[in-house]
Amino acid sequence: MTLSKDQIVPALVQLLGESSVVSETGDMAGYVCEPRHRFHKPAQAVALPRTVAEVQAVMEWANEVGVHIVPQAGNTGLVGGQVPAFGDEVILSVSRLKGVRNVDAAAGHMTLDAGTTLQEAHEIAEEAGMMFPLYIASQGSARIGGVLGSNAGGVQVLSYGNARELCLGVEAVMADGSIYKGLNALRKDNTGYDLKDLLVGSEGTLGVITAATVKLFPKPDAHETALLNVASPEAALELFTTMRARRAIR
Repeated sequence: MTLSKDQIVPALVQLLGESSVVSETGDMAGYVCEPRHRFHKPAQAVALPRTVAEVQAVMEWANEVGVHIVPQAGNTGLVGGQVPAFGDEVILSVSRLKGVRNVDAAAGHMTLDAGTTLQEAHEIAEEAGMMFPLYIASQGSARIGGVLGSNAGGVQVLSYGNARELCLGVEAVMADGSIYKGLNALRKDNTGYDLKDLLVGSEGTLGVITAATVKLFPKPDAHETALLNVASPEAALELFTTMRARRAIR
């Protein structure tokens, strides 16, 4: 049975409270309008849970009644994965799941809630005297959950890798409301399946990431910038190989 908007909105209000549900068309514009304006389907409502338990409640309810859920973080994606595809979906935004669970500079990692922006992640790392090296143009709006859900790369991907390589563990809520507690901070871990690698890059199709443990690196002592002009792709590769040999991966 497909629920109508008049049935969906009261149910979400009962789960989350009136202040955590957006249902007016004009108020939902910031959630359904993606940056390139190429996808134009509406949403039935936007759910804004404040806790992991509330994310679980929404997912369990949606699974029971057959309502489609679109997870969304900062709504900065350029391929439409974070907005409705058909118009009958509920957007579940993790933007209110913000917080720092743990920072361990000595061990080189920190654990953040999924709604923490990438810029805030940088500032948290810097306060600890460390660096989180994933930098993208939308870092003031992009959030940890979306960065991992899309396996973002950024301008330092050749040195430090994509988001998947910077992630040690995740916590995620599954479609039925159950929770995967995989906030592992151990770098050498060969115990069974590594489910975080399935969740990172899955665009929310396997679960809603609610928190993550990510790697920290020492801050560079200095930066140097050079503008280089190369004659061919082969010359660029030769230059890259030479620089990597002389300066390691950094």
